[in-house]
Amino acid sequence: MPHPYLPDIVSLTPTSVEAWARCPRLFLLGHLLGVPPSDPVPTPDRGQLVHELLRFVHERGTCRDGVHVEETLESHGVADDLHRTMFARHAQRCPGDVDIDAHECDVARFHRFPAPMFMANARIDAIWVHDGILDARDYKTGRRWHDRVADDPSAWVQTFVLAPHAQRRGLRLRLRYEYLAPEVVDDPEPFEPDDDDLEAIGEKLHAAVRAMWAPTDWRGCGDAGICRTCRYRSICPDSVSRGEPEWAALSVIEPPDN
Repeated sequence: MPHPYLPDIVSLTPTSVEAWARCPRLFLLGHLLGVPPSDPVPTPDRGQLVHELLRFVHERGTCRDGVHVEETLESHGVADDLHRTMFARHAQRCPGDVDIDAHECDVARFHRFPAPMFMANARIDAIWVHDGILDARDYKTGRRWHDRVADDPSAWVQTFVLAPHAQRRGLRLRLRYEYLAPEVVDDPEPFEPDDDDLEAIGEKLHAAVRAMWAPTDWRGCGDAGICRTCRYRSICPDSVSRGEPEWAALSVIEPPDN
């Protein structure tokens, strides 16, 4: 029988798998039903802007060219200490001499057998090939959640889609989360998966899709640490951090009397 919410081929992204791992109801509301957030969440605008500026800087020059970086920040109206610090932090960790570089790359990989089928998709912020490594980066502008990239469910999707590209080129795969905000002192430990790791990741993703297809009541996790930052905490019956939903109200305009 068709699943009431899932398509025949399930789409997996880093954010959707991370949501599933955190809370099934968060996954249902945000990624299957597309329910607008009922509670305020931090705006992603700053992070998106920084990602775009890093792409712009690398495609038109180098992040180690201070004049180029300053002109880029000024032309986009963000020549302040925060953004200068973010770019300086990146320049310290950016590879120097590379064979290939690419930015904001959409990568996908299809899983057919064994069923159920799924399509994994990920946008990779930067990919460099150097020293026999396919060096993939995920820029972060928020808080750090994990001490190791390997422990982040988002990384399972990213390594799953990147692994065939590294293997075809005979390269080692390295996934690094690069935290740009000055309040995050250290990056988590990068992930360089071996064959056993990659096999385990494929099994984890397949198991997640099987669990999504299984009969479930989509209950919330009821975890205070997760609920208090959830964008659906006010409307989830299992939330332990309740509040009033903040959906925008529509004004009803009465027609004039004839």
